[in-house]
Amino acid sequence: MAEEIEVKLKYINKEEIKAKLKEIGAKFEEEYDLHDTYFSKEQKSLGEVEEFLRIRKKGDKQELTYKGKKEEDKGIWKREEINVPIGNAENLIKILKCLGLNKIKENKSTRECWKLEEVEIMIINITFPAELNFIEIEAKDIQEIRKVVDLLGSLVEILPEEEFKKLD
Repeated sequence: MAEEIEVKLKYINKEEIKAKLKEIGAKFEEEYDLHDTYFSKEQKSLGEVEEFLRIRKKGDKQELTYKGKKEEDKGIWKREEINVPIGNAENLIKILKCLGLNKIKENKSTRECWKLEEVEIMIINITFPAELNFIEIEAKDIQEIRKVVDLLGSLVEILPEEEFKKLD
């Protein structure tokens, strides 16, 4: 079982964040665009469903992801995550709809990926269906995430889940 452990943070000034990342030794890796489409057995918003499927397009690569029920510990999310590459997202979307799954959300974003040792730090700008900017920190354990959050200090704070409702 693959496990995703992450935290989402809000920030005020992107340039201050990037300067701090450099100061703490993080390395810029890449910037890219994503197009995500989410499906669930239930016709609810993404924040209301316990588990869902995501089809992600990144350039010419496409993948299907299962995300299980999340557990939360002081803003840090933990959940089962299974990814598999796919070759034709449009046909898979048709199949999921034929199976009775509901398309519950679609979004487009630009991401700047930074790395600090084994910790992945993403500066995310969701551009569709509404604008939302935040940082996502993902690591193998909660302690690594907390360490990076502490290093970023007063430049960040936990992003409340209700912020995502503007994307529904």
